[in-house]
Amino acid sequence: MTESVSIYPVTHLDELASQNALLRNQLQAVENRLRDFLDVVADWIYETDAQHRFTMISSRGLEVLGLPPEQVYGRSIFDVLNAAFDLPLWQRQLATANAHEPFRDFNFLYIDPKGERHFIRANGNPRFDAQGRFTGYRGVCTDVTDTARSQAVSDRNAAMLRATFDHMAEGIAIIDGDMRVTSFNKRFLELLDLTPEQFAIGDPFEKLVRLNAERGEHGSGEIDAIVAKRVASVREAKARIFVRRRPNGTVLEIRDTPLPDGGFVTLYTDITERYRIEQNLKLSEERFQDFAQCSADWFWETDMTQTYTFLEFRRLTGPFAERNWSKETLLGHSRHDLLASIDADTDFVGKVQTHMDRGEAFQDLEYSFLGSDGARYWVQASGVPIRDEAGTITGYRGVGRDITGRKRDEALRDASEHRYRVISELTSDLVYSYRIDPDGTAHMEWHAGSLGGENFVPLADKVPDVWWGNHAHPEDIGMLRQRRQRIMEGHPATDEFRIIDPNGVMRWLRVYARPDIDPDSGRVIRLIGGATDITERKLAEQALRRSEERHALLLAGANEGVYEWVQSQGDVLFVSSRFREVAGILGDEAVIPRAHWLERVHEEDLPRYRHAWEAHLAGVNQRFSCEYRIHGDDGVIRWVHDRGAGLRGPEGVYRTVGALTNVTARKMTEIQLYEAKDRAETASRAKSEFLANMSHELRTPLNAVIGFSEILRDELFGPLGDSRYREYATDINDSGNHLLRIINDILDLSKAEAGKIDMIDEVVDLSELFASCTRLLQPRLQGAELTLEQSLPADTPGLRGDRQRLRQILLNLLSNAIKFTGPGGTVTLSAQLEAGGIVMKVADTGVGMSEADLKKAMLPFTQIDSSLHRKYDGTGLGLPLTKSMVELHGGSMVLDSTPGTGTTVTVRFPAERTFVPAAQN
Repeated sequence: MTESVSIYPVTHLDELASQNALLRNQLQAVENRLRDFLDVVADWIYETDAQHRFTMISSRGLEVLGLPPEQVYGRSIFDVLNAAFDLPLWQRQLATANAHEPFRDFNFLYIDPKGERHFIRANGNPRFDAQGRFTGYRGVCTDVTDTARSQAVSDRNAAMLRATFDHMAEGIAIIDGDMRVTSFNKRFLELLDLTPEQFAIGDPFEKLVRLNAERGEHGSGEIDAIVAKRVASVREAKARIFVRRRPNGTVLEIRDTPLPDGGFVTLYTDITERYRIEQNLKLSEERFQDFAQCSADWFWETDMTQTYTFLEFRRLTGPFAERNWSKETLLGHSRHDLLASIDADTDFVGKVQTHMDRGEAFQDLEYSFLGSDGARYWVQASGVPIRDEAGTITGYRGVGRDITGRKRDEALRDASEHRYRVISELTSDLVYSYRIDPDGTAHMEWHAGSLGGENFVPLADKVPDVWWGNHAHPEDIGMLRQRRQRIMEGHPATDEFRIIDPNGVMRWLRVYARPDIDPDSGRVIRLIGGATDITERKLAEQALRRSEERHALLLAGANEGVYEWVQSQGDVLFVSSRFREVAGILGDEAVIPRAHWLERVHEEDLPRYRHAWEAHLAGVNQRFSCEYRIHGDDGVIRWVHDRGAGLRGPEGVYRTVGALTNVTARKMTEIQLYEAKDRAETASRAKSEFLANMSHELRTPLNAVIGFSEILRDELFGPLGDSRYREYATDINDSGNHLLRIINDILDLSKAEAGKIDMIDEVVDLSELFASCTRLLQPRLQGAELTLEQSLPADTPGLRGDRQRLRQILLNLLSNAIKFTGPGGTVTLSAQLEAGGIVMKVADTGVGMSEADLKKAMLPFTQIDSSLHRKYDGTGLGLPLTKSMVELHGGSMVLDSTPGTGTTVTVRFPAERTFVPAAQN
């Protein structure tokens, strides 16, 4: 066998040599230019071999290391840099180098031969030969000594400032011109009961205001309005100081100081104790002034001769009004002369002088005088001594008041009481009078009338012991003895008790008795009284009470608290004991002011409660019904259902009766269900975000795998030699593309669930769409030995939608049909116009699905056959993704399937997606 040898012409070889020389010269020029650039920049480059020995270093690097080349080249980089392997820093770096991994921003301290310290930042990438063997590192270093020293100083100063900042007793925050918080100390969060998770540096100032407003820090009001007002105030760039009382009772003084950049500094100081002292002082002063104003008409001071040295009138009354006296008239005159001029009681002056001589205070001394109108006027005065620094009494100061009105009221009351007693005696069924001996024996003086319209007088002529005792019910004897004791002590008595009449019938009496007292001896000498038969009223009350007891038992059985509101009896609620239990109210009060009830209603529910109540009173709602929370005396917050019905008159509802039910358990269940739903939705969103992130992370290396496999498969850099390399490259490429399609499906599904798929609407010709999809799938149809049938009327209009998504819909449905249909089967693709909308169908004669499998098929990542050796491969994303794409077009997708018969998928698009040319319209 003879070998043939091709000999190039000499001229051709010379040309190649010339070109090689030219390329070497150009390469050398590029290297020289690169070295020149590297010499003038702060960074320096290096290379090492597989044993980490320097093989190249730029002149800038030698300058920083302070070493000649012969002490660097050929030596380990760790030896040259004096690596301290007892430090974790160098241990980690050595492990990275031995693992042949890239490293970034490795910062270390290097001390050169002169003892100077250098802070160096190093970066390096491992190098490998064509066989994948590690050949060393190539990288760049930077001398960051100046930066490191400046940073260290800055860090120390910042640490000192931060320590001072955080140990201040005041809370402080700094807000920049963009209204964002650039700094705050720990005390700031403590004063506002905030956590770092709730509020952090970089958050907008508006967020802080909103957090406080939502917690009631700014009082009641619409949240957005409060936030807008506070933010607008600080934008005015004016210094301001104000006080805020927090819901927990803490009082904060807030100082806003503007900064030149448009921001401001806000300082929070806890002034709770100071505020409490100031408020108590203010309250004490107000209380004193109120008491003084309420208790006196004028204030006075005199010397020890009772000559007026000071007068102040709250109102002009008494002798001053009667005689039209002024302060100028009275100052310098004695009390004796002034009272003598109006013929007042002169004994008053003497009584005052007696107290003054003793150095005692006097209280409520009175005098009277006749006015010019002939009426008598009364004055009352009180005073205390004035002492100098040595304790010597120099005069008296006090108050005076006109008590004429009170005196006249007392006289009128006495007259009214007398008339009332006479009328009571005259209107009683039986009136009587007894004379009382010193030993307590009562003798009948006279009586008039009888009881019950009958000639029955249950009174004895002589009563040595208990009045009414001869006819009293045995169970009431003890009460009558106590009644007699009160009367003999001089107290009037009105009591109700039972007697037995001569016929043996029990009667109820209401008896009034008024004792007359001897002014000299102080003992009771007479008893005047009256008695009324109240038997009918008592029987009615008993019947009513039994009815109420039955009603109460009924309500107790219903486990509801009852209340009543009556307009004519004030804005109060009459409540049952069960009502108090439901509401968590301690005590046994049967009447609760509505104002107190409103204080118990949770602040978030109060507006809704007020609206419902006012709508009920206004007649908007015939019945009152509202669910809200209330604060119990035990500190527990309860959910209650409050409902009632009212009686209505010409002026609206005048009476409402309602019931209160504890619905806390139901409300807690509702809240738990809502929270569970919210957690499920959050988990779903997290899943979608995770899938999207993972898909993006996988696509980047996968694109490289596919690209390099295509290079190998197509032998772009020359033949591979063995044909199996090409087969393997083809397998890698096919697997990579398959995985890429799966990742793209995951991304599309995540975008669809998040509503982030962008639609590009255009008019799509269905015949072109069908042809494109069938051409692409023809090899699979032939390989699976399937028949494809198509049905598309010629006059089918265009479909308005995203061409790429519509193509993806058909490809997914046709791919599923091909995958699940055996050899010899048929796949049918059709479209038609129904009710103005386009309907597309993909049917097959494959394995089909059960009703349960249909539901699973529509769930993402769900396989009907979940075994490890599934007959049909796939991710379970096709149908859910297809359904999402259809719904993005406003359409719907329905699956009909029978096991062993096949599956039909029907996709319906709305009429507005149908495109009809203007000429046809």
